[in-house]
Amino acid sequence: MSRHGTVAALVLAIGLALGPQVQAAGVDVHGGQCGYDSNYDVRVTPAGIDFSRRGAQPAQVFMHDGVLRVDGRPVAVSSDDASRLRRYEADMRTLLPGMAGVAHEAVGIAFDALATVAATLGGSPRHRDALVRQLNQSRVEALHGMEASINADHWSRQDFADAIEQPVTAASNQLAGALTRSVMWSLFTGRASELEARADTVDQSMEKEMQARSGQLEARARAICPRLAELNDLQQQFRFRLADGQPLQLLTDNRDRKGRDSQSSAGDEVARR
Repeated sequence: MSRHGTVAALVLAIGLALGPQVQAAGVDVHGGQCGYDSNYDVRVTPAGIDFSRRGAQPAQVFMHDGVLRVDGRPVAVSSDDASRLRRYEADMRTLLPGMAGVAHEAVGIAFDALATVAATLGGSPRHRDALVRQLNQSRVEALHGMEASINADHWSRQDFADAIEQPVTAASNQLAGALTRSVMWSLFTGRASELEARADTVDQSMEKEMQARSGQLEARARAICPRLAELNDLQQQFRFRLADGQPLQLLTDNRDRKGRDSQSSAGDEVARR
């Protein structure tokens, strides 16, 4: 096999690993795929639920057992709205664990894909074992970092993006560098055909498995959509108003805009043809 063909086989293998990884990391657990969004971070404690954000008002919302405070000031609510606030709080308490579980699984899928490529194409058995150990350590560190900011009691939109993207990107870059060295070593030692066979193994066994896991993860994320819709319906039913006369909006309904964006993208695609 030519050197060009061997390098192409490596690129194919890395692509198979990173394709499912990108799908997993790109699952929009905070609701964008459902048509809902929020720029609030959420923290759940036995004493209540805090919603906080920067750069906009209200900056902090607290609710517990039908009581509401906005930016530190109590908001008078009717008995019906107090009941709605209790339901909202209860739903948020049960929603966050599922969201955190999806985020952790996304990281797991990404690192499993990378570890499979490392174990298959990482050169000598000793080198492959070292790469896998390194990736496993990076996985532990990534999950530990996530647990500090994304868990059953805390959800941060920015932390979610950083916790998945940064460690996975760093591990991917490290693995790509290590595999490039393995390719060059295989070329110089006349083991290109062995590397090609390993790349074929990745092609045959890994793509299907990773796509299946990514699909399952996507289904878990989409199962959150009806629950976000229920939360949105609840906030639409609130009759109280904030000090500026506006309703409380913890979730933003972007479904109409999303539909318009999709139609616009489709129109652009037709025009390009």
